Amino acid sequence: MWFKLISLVISFVCIFKAIIGLLFHKKFYVWDRKQYASKSLPLSLLIFIPYGVGIVVTTWYATIFHYVDYGWIVTLIVSIASVKLFAILFKWKISSSAFVRFIDQGGWRLWAVDIFVLLLGIIFLLLALFVYS
Repeated sequence: MWFKLISLVISFVCIFKAIIGLLFHKKFYVWDRKQYASKSLPLSLLIFIPYGVGIVVTTWYATIFHYVDYGWIVTLIVSIASVKLFAILFKWKISSSAFVRFIDQGGWRLWAVDIFVLLLGIIFLLLALFVYS
């Protein structure tokens, strides 16, 4: 049940972000760039951080106390993704300037990110429906 719930939450967030990024590409990345260009952590990231930490803690709780077959898939992906979260938390100036440069380069890379996030969301949805059911 834990891995199914985690997978569904991550799936929803990934698919939602990807749809916003794909449908409102220019507006979204103008807004996103402004967030990352901020000298201090913006409000949107202050919301993202508890979500991210909550997912990491919940995933490791489920891994230790409620492990299921193939649970390592979610644990591995969440653990790798948490590197971005901790970079934002502890190295805001470095990570934010890197994200601003990435957004400024724009082009196909931003579209590729949104498509990758959409595919990741679909993978988590399939995990929830077929592997962790």
